Amino acid sequence: MLIGIDASHANKIQRTGVEEYCFQIIQELKNIIPGDYRVVLYSNLKLLPELSGLPLNWEIKILNWPFKKMWSQFRLAYELWKNSPDIYLSPGQLIPFLSPKNSVVVVHDSAFEVYPMAYRFLGRQYLKWMNRLIVKKSEIILTSTEFNKRELLKFYNYYFSNPIDLENKIKVVPLAYDYKKFNLEKLAEQNIYDQYILSIGRLEEKKNTKRIILAFNLVKKQFPDLKLILVGKPGAGFEAVQKAIDESVFKKDIILPGFVMSENLFSILKHAQVFVFPSLYEGFGIPILEALALGVPVVASKGNALEEVGDEAVDYVDSLSVQDISEKIIIFLKDTNYRKQKIHLGLEQVKKYSWNQTAKLTWEVIKNIK
Repeated sequence: MLIGIDASHANKIQRTGVEEYCFQIIQELKNIIPGDYRVVLYSNLKLLPELSGLPLNWEIKILNWPFKKMWSQFRLAYELWKNSPDIYLSPGQLIPFLSPKNSVVVVHDSAFEVYPMAYRFLGRQYLKWMNRLIVKKSEIILTSTEFNKRELLKFYNYYFSNPIDLENKIKVVPLAYDYKKFNLEKLAEQNIYDQYILSIGRLEEKKNTKRIILAFNLVKKQFPDLKLILVGKPGAGFEAVQKAIDESVFKKDIILPGFVMSENLFSILKHAQVFVFPSLYEGFGIPILEALALGVPVVASKGNALEEVGDEAVDYVDSLSVQDISEKIIIFLKDTNYRKQKIHLGLEQVKKYSWNQTAKLTWEVIKNIK
């Protein structure tokens, strides 16, 4: 049996959450898929060294494409039509228009349906079209939380005369975090930023970066030595983020290091006083697991998948309330016993997650497709 996997999202040096998942699931499946299966990875570029070590029953097909966009809908689609695998796995929330009947596609969230203003027009239209295509064409949809499953049923059930048909397609397989990089057994490097609170993610409207800055302004009044570090690249709505920074009287204490590779992110995250993640919408939230694994208390938004991932280990806030965000941060900065209690719960919570377990559950779905 031949299994085809889209490796294009995994094959990147700078990986965001979805791309990190794509990388980790391929790495773990290398150790799980038996040798009597053939596996082919599809990519538009030569594989990175850390991804290129393949088992004997695996191979790579580099599908050249001269343009920056639409590789999957033209070049990959043609390959899947011409040399169709028995099962096709797409980990990056994408399915080519021409794809095998037995396609397994991972849907990470439906944020563009709930917060359309947080996306550029063309990008939003593409994502909507893609999710509709996934719902109609895939044999199985994998998603990381029950929250995501409910969202898919809410937005796309109307494509089916019997609502149970879509529900039967969706299987929940949780994501994880990289224990090898984010654990307390690893020796932490010296902190270079003094005391600070930290957020990781694109600097954009969906990640609620502006309100993080406004909440920091309130916290700073009680903790004058505190700094704010915002790790990530600018995203949709960055203009409002930049304006909030420019208007802050504490502008000199707001640090934007840009994108930070995961091997360097460990030290910055480990020394944070509080990790702040009040995103307007999340389908999973790998960064909160990374923070909890390093014994860093977490303030995150309620009303999305983060409550499912963090459970009682995280303090949840109304993402639209700057006051609520600031008050929860202040509690962690003031109350040592409460802080220790949440850190203990966090270290227990992350034991539930591993990429190996994610891959095992994924493989169970794949191998049972008839």
